[in-house]
Amino acid sequence: MQLRAAFPTRIYLTGFMGCGKSTVGPLLARRLGYTFLDLDALIERRAGRSIPEIFATGGEALFRMLERDALRQTAALEAYVIATGGGALVSDDNLAWALRNGRVVYLQVSVDELVRRLTPEAVGRPLLQDRQGHPLKGVALRQRIAAMLARREPWYRQAHHVVATDGLSVAETVAAVLHALRTYRVSRNERR
Repeated sequence: MQLRAAFPTRIYLTGFMGCGKSTVGPLLARRLGYTFLDLDALIERRAGRSIPEIFATGGEALFRMLERDALRQTAALEAYVIATGGGALVSDDNLAWALRNGRVVYLQVSVDELVRRLTPEAVGRPLLQDRQGHPLKGVALRQRIAAMLARREPWYRQAHHVVATDGLSVAETVAAVLHALRTYRVSRNERR
Protein backbone atom coordinates (compact mmCIF):
# COMPACT_ATOMS: atom_id res chain seq x y z
CA MET A 1 0.00 0.00 0.00
CA GLN A 2 1.43 3.37 -1.02
CA LEU A 3 0.78 6.35 1.25
CA ARG A 4 2.98 8.86 -0.59
CA ALA A 5 0.52 11.77 -0.93
CA ALA A 6 -0.06 12.02 2.83
CA PHE A 7 3.59 12.32 3.90
CA PRO A 8 6.57 14.67 3.48
CA THR A 9 8.84 14.20 0.49
CA ARG A 10 11.94 13.42 2.59
CA ILE A 11 12.00 11.52 5.89
CA TYR A 12 15.33 11.50 7.77
CA LEU A 13 15.86 8.69 10.28
CA THR A 14 18.29 9.60 13.04
CA GLY A 15 19.56 7.95 16.19
CA PHE A 16 22.56 6.20 17.66
CA MET A 17 24.38 3.55 15.65
CA GLY A 18 22.53 0.25 15.97
CA CYS A 19 19.12 1.87 16.54
CA GLY A 20 17.71 0.28 13.38
CA LYS A 21 17.78 3.09 10.82
CA SER A 22 19.13 0.85 8.05
CA THR A 23 16.70 -1.95 8.92
CA VAL A 24 13.57 0.12 9.47
CA GLY A 25 14.29 2.53 6.62
CA PRO A 26 13.82 0.18 3.64
CA LEU A 27 10.59 -1.24 5.13
CA LEU A 28 9.23 2.24 5.85
CA ALA A 29 10.13 3.32 2.32
CA ARG A 30 8.35 0.31 0.86
CA ARG A 31 5.20 1.06 2.89
CA LEU A 32 5.22 4.65 1.65
CA GLY A 33 6.14 3.86 -1.95
CA TYR A 34 9.36 5.82 -1.42
CA THR A 35 12.98 5.04 -2.25
CA PHE A 36 15.42 4.22 0.55
CA LEU A 37 18.87 5.80 0.82
CA ASP A 38 21.53 5.01 3.41
CA LEU A 39 23.64 8.15 3.77
CA ASP A 40 26.72 6.16 4.85
CA ALA A 41 26.47 4.02 1.69
CA LEU A 42 26.25 7.19 -0.41
CA ILE A 43 29.38 8.55 1.29
CA GLU A 44 31.26 5.30 0.63
CA ARG A 45 30.24 5.30 -3.06
CA ARG A 46 31.29 8.91 -3.53
CA ALA A 47 34.59 8.49 -1.64
CA GLY A 48 35.42 5.11 -3.18
CA ARG A 49 36.36 3.86 0.31
CA SER A 50 34.63 2.27 3.26
CA ILE A 51 33.84 4.36 6.33
CA PRO A 52 36.54 2.62 8.41
CA GLU A 53 39.02 3.45 5.61
CA ILE A 54 37.89 7.10 5.58
CA PHE A 55 38.38 7.28 9.36
CA ALA A 56 41.78 5.57 9.10
CA THR A 57 43.13 7.88 6.40
CA GLY A 58 41.38 11.19 7.05
CA GLY A 59 39.99 10.91 10.54
CA GLU A 60 36.57 11.85 11.80
CA ALA A 61 36.92 15.43 10.51
CA LEU A 62 37.14 14.27 6.88
CA PHE A 63 34.25 11.87 7.38
CA ARG A 64 32.03 14.62 8.87
CA MET A 65 32.81 16.91 5.92
CA LEU A 66 31.86 14.19 3.43
CA GLU A 67 28.75 13.44 5.48
CA ARG A 68 27.67 17.09 5.48
CA ASP A 69 28.06 17.32 1.69
CA ALA A 70 26.11 14.07 1.14
CA LEU A 71 23.32 15.27 3.43
CA ARG A 72 22.97 18.51 1.44
CA GLN A 73 22.72 16.51 -1.80
CA THR A 74 19.53 14.86 -0.55
CA ALA A 75 17.68 18.17 -1.00
CA ALA A 76 17.19 17.24 -4.66
CA LEU A 77 15.47 13.94 -3.80
CA GLU A 78 11.72 13.43 -3.84
CA ALA A 79 9.89 10.63 -1.99
CA TYR A 80 12.87 9.27 -0.03
CA VAL A 81 13.48 7.74 3.36
CA ILE A 82 17.06 8.57 4.31
CA ALA A 83 18.95 6.76 7.07
CA THR A 84 21.53 9.17 8.46
CA GLY A 85 24.65 8.07 10.28
CA GLY A 86 24.53 8.22 14.07
CA GLY A 87 26.47 11.49 14.14
CA ALA A 88 25.13 13.11 10.97
CA LEU A 89 22.60 15.34 12.72
CA VAL A 90 24.72 15.91 15.83
CA SER A 91 25.59 19.46 14.83
CA ASP A 92 23.41 22.54 14.94
CA ASP A 93 24.02 23.19 11.24
CA ASN A 94 23.13 19.71 9.95
CA LEU A 95 20.18 19.29 12.31
CA ALA A 96 18.65 22.67 11.40
CA TRP A 97 19.13 21.85 7.71
CA ALA A 98 17.39 18.44 8.02
CA LEU A 99 14.53 19.90 10.08
CA ARG A 100 13.92 22.48 7.32
CA ASN A 101 14.28 20.07 4.41
CA GLY A 102 12.30 17.04 5.58
CA ARG A 103 10.74 15.29 8.53
CA VAL A 104 13.21 13.99 11.13
CA VAL A 105 12.43 10.85 13.14
CA TYR A 106 14.58 9.79 16.09
CA LEU A 107 14.62 6.03 16.71
CA GLN A 108 15.32 6.00 20.44
CA VAL A 109 17.00 2.96 22.01
CA SER A 110 18.22 2.44 25.59
CA VAL A 111 21.91 1.99 26.42
CA ASP A 112 21.33 -1.64 27.47
CA GLU A 113 19.68 -2.48 24.16
CA LEU A 114 22.40 -0.67 22.20
CA VAL A 115 25.10 -2.65 24.01
CA ARG A 116 23.30 -5.89 23.15
CA ARG A 117 22.97 -4.92 19.47
CA LEU A 118 26.43 -3.42 19.02
CA THR A 119 28.61 -5.96 20.84
CA PRO A 120 28.97 -8.19 17.74
CA GLU A 121 29.39 -5.15 15.45
CA ALA A 122 32.05 -3.14 17.31
CA VAL A 123 34.81 -4.54 15.09
CA GLY A 124 33.43 -2.63 12.07
CA ARG A 125 32.61 0.62 13.88
CA PRO A 126 35.59 2.97 14.36
CA LEU A 127 33.94 4.94 17.18
CA LEU A 128 33.53 1.72 19.19
CA GLN A 129 37.21 0.83 19.06
CA ASP A 130 40.17 1.67 21.26
CA ARG A 131 43.16 3.71 20.06
CA GLN A 132 44.81 0.62 18.64
CA GLY A 133 41.74 -0.22 16.55
CA HIS A 134 40.54 -3.11 18.72
CA PRO A 135 36.80 -3.38 19.34
CA LEU A 136 35.69 -2.38 22.82
CA LYS A 137 34.03 -5.07 24.93
CA GLY A 138 32.04 -5.39 28.14
CA VAL A 139 32.17 -2.44 30.54
CA ALA A 140 34.39 -0.37 28.21
CA LEU A 141 31.87 -0.72 25.37
CA ARG A 142 28.95 0.14 27.64
CA GLN A 143 30.76 3.21 28.97
CA ARG A 144 31.61 4.43 25.46
CA ILE A 145 28.02 3.96 24.23
CA ALA A 146 26.54 5.65 27.32
CA ALA A 147 28.91 8.62 27.05
CA MET A 148 28.36 9.09 23.31
CA LEU A 149 24.58 8.75 23.64
CA ALA A 150 24.51 11.30 26.48
CA ARG A 151 26.42 13.79 24.27
CA ARG A 152 24.23 13.17 21.20
CA GLU A 153 20.82 12.96 22.85
CA PRO A 154 20.22 16.76 22.95
CA TRP A 155 20.36 16.83 19.13
CA TYR A 156 18.39 13.62 18.62
CA ARG A 157 15.56 14.86 20.84
CA GLN A 158 15.00 17.90 18.60
CA ALA A 159 13.61 15.63 15.87
CA HIS A 160 10.03 16.16 14.77
CA HIS A 161 9.25 12.71 16.21
CA VAL A 162 10.81 10.56 18.93
CA VAL A 163 9.89 6.88 18.58
CA ALA A 164 10.98 4.66 21.50
CA THR A 165 11.84 1.27 20.02
CA ASP A 166 12.89 -0.89 22.99
CA GLY A 167 10.78 -4.04 23.00
CA LEU A 168 9.33 -3.39 19.52
CA SER A 169 9.83 -5.68 16.56
CA VAL A 170 10.98 -4.14 13.28
CA ALA A 171 7.40 -4.26 11.95
CA GLU A 172 6.11 -2.59 15.13
CA THR A 173 8.76 0.11 14.82
CA VAL A 174 7.73 0.83 11.22
CA ALA A 175 4.09 1.05 12.36
CA ALA A 176 5.06 3.40 15.21
CA VAL A 177 6.96 5.69 12.81
CA LEU A 178 4.00 5.76 10.42
CA HIS A 179 1.68 6.58 13.32
CA ALA A 180 3.96 9.42 14.45
CA LEU A 181 4.09 10.85 10.92
CA ARG A 182 0.30 10.68 10.58
CA THR A 183 -0.28 12.25 14.00
CA TYR A 184 2.10 15.10 13.25
CA ARG A 185 0.43 15.77 9.90
CA VAL A 186 -3.04 15.83 11.44
CA SER A 187 -2.04 18.03 14.36
CA ARG A 188 -0.24 20.47 12.05
CA ASN A 189 -3.26 20.64 9.73
CA GLU A 190 -5.57 21.30 12.68
CA ARG A 191 -3.53 24.36 13.66
CA ARG A 192 -4.00 26.04 10.27
